[in-house]
Amino acid sequence: MTIHLFTTTDLSGEREATFNRLIESIARSEASGMDLRVHVLFQNCSAEVVAARLARLPVQSRLCVMPGRMSISGARNHLMAAALAEAPFGEDDIVAFPDDDCWYPDGLLAQLKNAFHERSRLDLLLCRVSLEPDDASDVLKAMTPAKAATVVRLTMSNSLFVRGRLATALGAFDPALGLGTPARGGEDTDYGVRAFLAGRETVFVDRALVGHPVADRKAAIRYFRGATIVLARHARHKPALMREFLRKLLVGVYFVGQGRLSARDFLGILRESAGSFRTSFVSGRRNSPVLSDGLSRPLAS
Repeated sequence: MTIHLFTTTDLSGEREATFNRLIESIARSEASGMDLRVHVLFQNCSAEVVAARLARLPVQSRLCVMPGRMSISGARNHLMAAALAEAPFGEDDIVAFPDDDCWYPDGLLAQLKNAFHERSRLDLLLCRVSLEPDDASDVLKAMTPAKAATVVRLTMSNSLFVRGRLATALGAFDPALGLGTPARGGEDTDYGVRAFLAGRETVFVDRALVGHPVADRKAAIRYFRGATIVLARHARHKPALMREFLRKLLVGVYFVGQGRLSARDFLGILRESAGSFRTSFVSGRRNSPVLSDGLSRPLAS
């Protein structure tokens, strides 16, 4: 059981310290004997700094670089395509997508590996995040069946862990969603809902197991458009998802009433959501973007 971690960082940004914290937390797990593959994309990276950056990564790392920048969905798809060009995910591998400002407390990855090993039908595990994460012990005892509302409201890439068989079936993140696209968000919710619908067993651990800032009130506005479009896409697949979609629309009305979202923007979101809902209803298919294998291969390992 190999754990595949896909992450990206912009070297022109200001997250070098937090990215190093993530890498150091992964390296400690690797040093303890974990079978890890760390897939990293350096954006806005010049050829001059590649060797120095590569030397700081864990031993079992695969590095891709690009001189410019792409969306978060594009970056993850870029990395996954490069990884799958080398070898497919194992049926029981674990796949995760940490941001460059998150980290894994000591022992967490070992606990997750044990959880997926002990629960053979477990395909998706979700948890909370915090800047002061909990002790990772006894994850198995803390797992409960996840509800649709939990998946919709709490899914984020940092605290989402997928079995390899399901990650293969899900394919890519939707390239039209996420930071760096007009939607600005929604890619994690879309991936999480697709995993919830396609997986055999989804569990939630109601504890902050992963280190990462908790989303604030501004994030709800920032990601409202993408999240609403995603819920419109999936609403017809389960009554609970339809309820979440209708609830999201009421939240939008509240935001407009509070002056946090303009009526014009809200109407635009409603039009996009209606189009997404109609497309889903007519096609009868859940959105599963396909990973292309035409992206760049790993630069070094």
